[in-house]
Amino acid sequence: MKGKVIILFGSPGAGKGTQARRLVQEFGLKHISTGEILRAEVRDGSELGKKVQEIMEAGELVPDELVNEIIRKRMNDSHCESGFLLDGYPRTVQQAEELRAIAGESPVFVINLLVDEKVILDRLSGRLSCPQCGKIYNVASSASAGGACENCGAQLVQRRDDRGEIIAERLRIYREQTRPVINFYSSRGNYFVVDGSREVGEVFQSVARIVGEIRG
Repeated sequence: MKGKVIILFGSPGAGKGTQARRLVQEFGLKHISTGEILRAEVRDGSELGKKVQEIMEAGELVPDELVNEIIRKRMNDSHCESGFLLDGYPRTVQQAEELRAIAGESPVFVINLLVDEKVILDRLSGRLSCPQCGKIYNVASSASAGGACENCGAQLVQRRDDRGEIIAERLRIYREQTRPVINFYSSRGNYFVVDGSREVGEVFQSVARIVGEIRG
């Protein structure tokens, strides 16, 4: 692989998926989202999906070996040779080490979306998603008032891993297993921090400016 790897990093509910979709539209980036890949497997009812569903509904992290294999296959795809955007990976130091090995000489850049936990709890507890196209809404937004996705018309649902007790578990695991990844990258350079608690458009302006600089 010869291109640059850009990682959108942050806790559950930090807005990684929302910002990733905007970046794809703005810059034409190839996007790899481990969450979307795994949820697609669950929807398809595959053997992998059945294993993943139980893990995700408990608020736990999918094992490193499984996620690493998924990422390795996607990164070796010819469509990703010119670089891509990663969302939801790496989530452990072991995964970060694996990514470094896979990327080889390709530079890795990290954009960390920092959001206070109280804001995260408010966001996730009120989050709705489309089970078909994956678009995210919030119960406080007028766009979700009708209960149907404005893109495809499917009925919006609350993901099981966005329920109170599961959110708390996800954040606990993030603190214990994922925050150490910040130290892994911040000590190596190519590391940027963005205040992710602001309005979506404001966050995007900051993230897009960084991505523009990275892409040269």
